[in-house]
Amino acid sequence: MAQLVSLAVRTLHVLAVAVLVGGTAALWYGYRSGALSTLAPARTYEWLFWGALGVVVLTGVGNLGALGPPGPGTDWGRTLLLKLLVVLAVVLGSAVRTLAVVRTADGSALRPEAGHPGPFARAYGATAGALAALVVLAEVLAHG
Repeated sequence: MAQLVSLAVRTLHVLAVAVLVGGTAALWYGYRSGALSTLAPARTYEWLFWGALGVVVLTGVGNLGALGPPGPGTDWGRTLLLKLLVVLAVVLGSAVRTLAVVRTADGSALRPEAGHPGPFARAYGATAGALAALVVLAEVLAHG
């Protein structure tokens, strides 16, 4: 039974990460290419983002509890610490992005200008890049 619970927690963790990475990358592409011209998709996604991020944090704590605390002097422990610092950066940066999405009026500074992506393309691109780094760190933690 404990193995099934652990498998369910890990599966939920991976699905929530897929929502985070996929949604963020889709918004980055939409704003970068000019396919998205309003903030309505971003405002809807921000709700999904924070819900999925909450699931990732809760299931991540559950996974860590199942594995036991790592030694701080081990490679695994140092990699975990780096991953937690990147998670903190994603949370803080996403809070700023969400506030910008909520406070920005539709139509202002959304379209890319002559080779320069708009601010929301940059924000979602930075988030997608940080989330991709977290996926790599998770792979290192899982498989060495």
